Amino acid sequence: MLLLQFQAGGERYGLDIRQIIEVAPLICLRKIPHAVREVAGTFNYRGTLVPVLDVTDLLTGVPSRSLMSTRIILVDYPGDDGRRHILGLLAESVTEMVRCRPEDRQAPVVAVSEAPYLGDILFDERGSLQILELARFLTKELLFSLFPPEVLSP
Repeated sequence: MLLLQFQAGGERYGLDIRQIIEVAPLICLRKIPHAVREVAGTFNYRGTLVPVLDVTDLLTGVPSRSLMSTRIILVDYPGDDGRRHILGLLAESVTEMVRCRPEDRQAPVVAVSEAPYLGDILFDERGSLQILELARFLTKELLFSLFPPEVLSP
């Protein structure tokens, strides 16, 4: 498995590249008044309005900084409604890919009900990297906030 690595609060995280559509540079996002703080805003991706979730804020409670390595990771998000959605993930230090062998992964020893997306942990020569489970990333409430039912209906 190949993971796209990024950092939040000094910790390393990874996403399976098979779920990634594209890694885009940080651009100016349109803020959404009264949205939950993890929602960084929206932007036009090839004619489609895409919501962007600040992963650093979600994981640490501190918004992503505007760094040279801060990127928007566009992912194919599997919604509970059976449809696929494009979701942007704002993350810092999006700099490299990491190869992950199954034998290098370990299940987390602490389950956090508020963060069901925290998956296995990979150990390598640089320490640990936690794999994020994209399918568990959004709560039902946040999913319907980002992709309202009226937008989803045909």
